[in-house]
Amino acid sequence: MALSTRQVFLAVPWLAIGLVVASIGWWQTRTPEPAQTAACPDLHVGCALQLDGRTVTVRVEGKLQVLKPFQLTVNAPGARKVQAQFTMASMDMGFNLYSLRPDAQGGFRARIVLPVCVSGRRDWVMSLEIDGRRIDLPFVTELS
Repeated sequence: MALSTRQVFLAVPWLAIGLVVASIGWWQTRTPEPAQTAACPDLHVGCALQLDGRTVTVRVEGKLQVLKPFQLTVNAPGARKVQAQFTMASMDMGFNLYSLRPDAQGGFRARIVLPVCVSGRRDWVMSLEIDGRRIDLPFVTELS
């Protein structure tokens, strides 16, 4: 039984919708690669971390306080894309994702402003995503 042009014309949008729904379902159920957690005792001094056999350095300039801008610098040799997301465990802190931009020194930079936590907590996790690989860096903001 051959399909008429009208039937094909009506079926194409439904096939496209089905493909979109299937793609969304796959995207939501995929298992992301686990994050590597690293300690950085003083982000002002900076720290060197290992990621896939390369050394990544992370450093901040300025006070780590809520509602006060600070500069985040990440040096990741050969990286194409660097993002930083700021969260708190068991606390919705809204959308705090920053795309770092390449700088003249070969690193990546962003100006960050953290929101106030209504419960008064100061324990944050900075999740750096470097070309799809993630490093979590816990830190605590300063009081003043």
